[in-house]
Amino acid sequence: MEDKKVEKSCMTCEFNFGDVCAGYGTRTDTGKETYGMPMEDAEKMFPTGCDDYGISLEAFIEQEKKNGR
Repeated sequence: MEDKKVEKSCMTCEFNFGDVCAGYGTRTDTGKETYGMPMEDAEKMFPTGCDDYGISLEAFIEQEKKNGR
């Protein structure tokens, strides 16, 4: 049986700080860093997560529960 993975998105990312993104990616619109950009913009720009994506603790715990661990 294959492990179930959490879908990569800003909502499951460790760098989602509520109102702002704390990741160090590159914006697709301006070429500037993603750090500090509004989460609303990040979610639209990176619907499947950016290159700096890392799973949040909460999402990791949910993933492990779904996999019976």
